[in-house]
Amino acid sequence: MKVLYVRHGKSTANTSGIVGTPDVQLAEEGIGQAHALGQDLRNHEVTNIVCSPFIRAQQTAEIIAGELGILVEHIEVIDELHERRMGELEGKPKQQDTAYFYENDAEKGFESHAELIARMQVAVDKVKEVAERAKGTIVMVGHATSGFYFLQVAKGKTRFEDFDPINQMSNTEFIEVEFA
Repeated sequence: MKVLYVRHGKSTANTSGIVGTPDVQLAEEGIGQAHALGQDLRNHEVTNIVCSPFIRAQQTAEIIAGELGILVEHIEVIDELHERRMGELEGKPKQQDTAYFYENDAEKGFESHAELIARMQVAVDKVKEVAERAKGTIVMVGHATSGFYFLQVAKGKTRFEDFDPINQMSNTEFIEVEFA
């Protein structure tokens, strides 16, 4: 089972320094990044794509699918892969350092660590189900913060205190998922 986690292409929120909401789309640069990534993934024997329900992730997944000759109808949306809920900061200018979006527990209406970890466990289980029936590599398209949590939970970590040091992926960066 080989699963590659991909952060979505650069979004209009990334470009303008806004904390993203579900309806944020890819910026022109992000569209180009997604095309380039799709071409880079041609040698990875990708047979399945799953993604977050957020528009920027779906757009990235669709572009990758087009580059790989995978029908868009075959992309599976996994609701639990959506970005961390950032409470009252969503749609506002980003004024905190990046670590705040990972480390903050439930201040300002954020989805708590416990809630996010539980959601990512469901996502891990769903991705494993897809992997069991896949004939090749799975590409999953998600987000920076929830993706970091996904990668930690996939390794079997269930407490934020036990997580690896924070590592924010760049747009369209990918990493192979390590499952416990």
